[in-house]
Amino acid sequence: MNSEKPLEMMKTFDDHFGYNSDYLRELLKYSPGAYAKYEAFLPMASYRNETDINVFFISKLATMRTEDCGACVQLSIRMALEAGVPKEIIKGALNKGEGLSKELKDIYDYSVSVSNNSPMPSGLLDKIESRWGKEVIMELAISIASTKIFPTIKRALGYAKSCTLVDIEV
Repeated sequence: MNSEKPLEMMKTFDDHFGYNSDYLRELLKYSPGAYAKYEAFLPMASYRNETDINVFFISKLATMRTEDCGACVQLSIRMALEAGVPKEIIKGALNKGEGLSKELKDIYDYSVSVSNNSPMPSGLLDKIESRWGKEVIMELAISIASTKIFPTIKRALGYAKSCTLVDIEV
């Protein structure tokens, strides 16, 4: 695997979002095959067809908050802002759903329950499906699962120690 293009893409990404992809540079350096699999996974992490952008990022942010120390949460915030998600919705997703409408709070609660593998409030899945539809449930399932990948890889490669608690900026 030629590493020039991925390294260039990582630099552009890091510069644009103020992120540090050193863990991915190391993955590419020591296991180009594993990096190729990671790269092939990326479209799954951003897949959204029917899901409203606000719903998508509430789920991403709620999940990321359960998985990460801060740097990846901040990255997700920057991505949400760039996608046009209102600051009030981002803040709600970061503050246990406070200030979100009942429908959006349901998305927050659903995402946290799935991410934490904790019991889901009775009837919540049915309520979300009734409001948003089955395809949105499927897209949220993919979103929640894929969101967990990034901090997991980072921790597994020993980069969690470089994760210092950051002051989250919205």
